[in-house]
Amino acid sequence: NFIPKNDRVANGEKVFMMYCHSCHPGGEAGVGPSISANPAPQFVKRFQMRHGLGVMPGFKRNEISKDDLRDISKYLKAWKSY
Repeated sequence: NFIPKNDRVANGEKVFMMYCHSCHPGGEAGVGPSISANPAPQFVKRFQMRHGLGVMPGFKRNEISKDDLRDISKYLKAWKSY
């Protein structure tokens, strides 16, 4: 699938690949559950990324900045719409 990317979406993809892809490959289930099929609003997903949930670790601001967290959300939203 081709996802049109602006700078924010492209950065979100880069950060997702760095921190999320190993457990959620392609947004699908892997070690972690599928996030592409998760109907939770993006702010809930950002909360989970920041604070963790179950076996998922939380990522501190020095690991994933607030802007990068938002960019991951933009990437997931763009990816989900294609």
